[in-house]
Amino acid sequence: MNSMKAFKAYDIRGVYGRDFESSDVRKIGFFLPKLLNADRVLVGRDDRASSPEVFEALCDGITSAGADVVSIGQCTTPTVYFATATQGFDAAVMITASHNPPKYNGLKVCKTSALPVDYSTGLSDLETMCAEGVVVPAEKRGTVSEMDVRGGYLDFLRQYLPDLSKLKIGVDCSNGMACLLIKELLGNKPQYIYDDIDGTFPNHPPNPLEEENCAELKELVKDNGLDIGLIFDGDADRVMFIDEQGRFVQPDLITAVLAEY
Repeated sequence: MNSMKAFKAYDIRGVYGRDFESSDVRKIGFFLPKLLNADRVLVGRDDRASSPEVFEALCDGITSAGADVVSIGQCTTPTVYFATATQGFDAAVMITASHNPPKYNGLKVCKTSALPVDYSTGLSDLETMCAEGVVVPAEKRGTVSEMDVRGGYLDFLRQYLPDLSKLKIGVDCSNGMACLLIKELLGNKPQYIYDDIDGTFPNHPPNPLEEENCAELKELVKDNGLDIGLIFDGDADRVMFIDEQGRFVQPDLITAVLAEY
């Protein structure tokens, strides 16, 4: 077992049970509060089959270090960032493998003000701690509690919502975490596909960057004369667009439009 394989440039990710396992996650949880000088850690997770096990191992590690876990349950990755920043956390973890296939899982770590922790800003130190550090449980174990930030996050998003009443919209949720929020945000007028959460991703891989995964959304847009199609990845921190002719819009063009805006 080589947990080193799971440490990547921007997160910890790999095939769960091959590249990393529960004992590795426990160590990561144990050393994380020390790394980020945090006495409580916010944790969210996606719906992959291994996510409950990863969550339990992470909580076990964090609490054995004497720090508290505040769980926000199943959520999108941006929800974790929102909660980290608005609730004043110095450490947070999202359990997800984002757009990777179902057998993958991972940990996205952020710190104070929801700044990402990557290999150059802490993950390499965490890797060293996990490889060489000795786990000595704290005398007083931390606690695990739950927090509901969903309503606050929806309110936060709604302030950016334009009038969409004249637009005919198609949405592919990719059976991912976008299913949790999108209908409350956009309402029932858009046409939704793959809008039930399923961490096995039965309809197509949760990676909208691969144009073949957008095939059903393209058909939906063309067949129903829609103006635009939206497709999210597994943890809903990426969205791609289909135009009114059912064509995939390259994401760098979207970035240019956003920069202009």
